[in-house]
Amino acid sequence: MPDISYEFLTKFFTDYLPFSPTPSQVEDFQSHLTLVSPYLLEASLIEVKEGTKGEILKYLPNDWRPAIFSVYNRKVAEHAQLFPVFHSFENALRSTVAVTLEQHYKHPRWWRAIYEELKKGGRAKNIAQIGGVPLTRHAAFRIGTVILDIEGKQFPNGPIDAMANGYEFMHDCHLAHIRQLVEEHWAVFSPKFQPLSAADFTAKFEKVREARNAVYHHRSLSGMSDVVAAAEELLDKLNFCLKFVHGKVADCEPTKLAFSVEAEKRHRTWVV
Repeated sequence: MPDISYEFLTKFFTDYLPFSPTPSQVEDFQSHLTLVSPYLLEASLIEVKEGTKGEILKYLPNDWRPAIFSVYNRKVAEHAQLFPVFHSFENALRSTVAVTLEQHYKHPRWWRAIYEELKKGGRAKNIAQIGGVPLTRHAAFRIGTVILDIEGKQFPNGPIDAMANGYEFMHDCHLAHIRQLVEEHWAVFSPKFQPLSAADFTAKFEKVREARNAVYHHRSLSGMSDVVAAAEELLDKLNFCLKFVHGKVADCEPTKLAFSVEAEKRHRTWVV
């Protein structure tokens, strides 16, 4: 029975590549499909086919492979370029939520009362105040949901019990949790993001989060400029200049990686 790579291979040669492959070409592409992201490879193939180079390559079947991987590698480089954007966005939002909710509830472990209530078998909504500050039922429910998501099957013996501050709590949150906590405390956070509405904030946040997930799971990303613009706008509201920080990161000279294995025929490398 053919494996999953055969499904992609069939799609490549049936839907995209305008020539009948030789056994050697089939073997090369099938080998790649065991080592690279099939989704990023497919997006690269489509880009080559639909570009001006695709018309030329109709008559040069041996040149498709290097052309495809030239685009593939460019996409990987674009993903790498986005890492400081996502790093800045995530850390700024996580830290903002950690500090703001501690200040709002006047308690370094503002989630603790809800955690204790859940441990007793109660409901998060039973907690009506934290640090003497009123807590809405919706916010209580959301905090309880986040706690249970973090704890998972370990509840109540997961990581929550040992957390001493909001930074630790936010560290274990999914990015979607951060958005949800802001939404449920919009009255607290709205002054930071004026004049955006809660819906505007959510739309921009989700644009960045979905792009971040696509990149971290090695899928092709379209609309990169829109993603950067959304991240830049939200960060600017927090007095964080993404252009400045990204430029400083790009100007750095990191320690160069060292490699010891030279390319051999068995690696099926290509020349552009």
